[in-house]
Amino acid sequence: MKQALLLATFSIIWSISSFAQCTPDPQFTSQGLYPDSITGLEQACVGVPYTQVITHVVPVDTTFFIGPVSLTLTVDSIVVTGIAGLPPGITYSCFDGQNVTSPSDGCSFEGGTIGCLSIDGTPTAGDVGVHNLEISLDLYLSGQTTPQATTIIDYYNLEVIAASICAVGMNDISTIKFNLFPNPVNESFTLDGLDGLHISTVCITNSEGKILVTDEEVTSSSVDLNVAHFDSGIYFIRITHDNYVDVVRFIKE
Repeated sequence: MKQALLLATFSIIWSISSFAQCTPDPQFTSQGLYPDSITGLEQACVGVPYTQVITHVVPVDTTFFIGPVSLTLTVDSIVVTGIAGLPPGITYSCFDGQNVTSPSDGCSFEGGTIGCLSIDGTPTAGDVGVHNLEISLDLYLSGQTTPQATTIIDYYNLEVIAASICAVGMNDISTIKFNLFPNPVNESFTLDGLDGLHISTVCITNSEGKILVTDEEVTSSSVDLNVAHFDSGIYFIRITHDNYVDVVRFIKE
């Protein structure tokens, strides 16, 4: 293992890490980072301590092609050299208890091991919005002193939600009685599942909790709302009914 060559990298990582020993999710055994791009990261709420664990499954070997010829080479390690895009006050740390040569609290994950990254911190009001993250990885092959390849993982977004929205609770539209379609939306959408409820208001807010549209005359089982003039991004529908408030998220393309 290239401890001497990676010492500078480890020093940078350690300086911003809290040395928290995260635990990899044992259900993942195939090469890659988890959660995957479809599942994504958990949302964060302003003023609430946040922790997100990313499980890193490192392969024993990898295959390269030189023309029609394939070469299978042993992986020495994959090194996380940085995560760009994190809001201020949110940091990350690494842990791989299976490492033999590299420090377990460093960000070098040896071939054939399963480690994890932990994203931690408490968001502030200034962090509200969607933060696009970029995780930089260097791949080292056995016997090499320089990276064979550098990869940037850019499919993770960290969404920070205003405290006013978090206070009423975030419900997953796939598990509650409401149905919003289409989602993502281009111009307009339908929200149904309102029958049998005493609806006070249906309103749309942005990630900061600002009310953009309000409908106080909902008397049917569904409502159609036009958001063609909205900027692209993530929005929320707050449904006030029977002394309850439910929140449904949607994406405007």
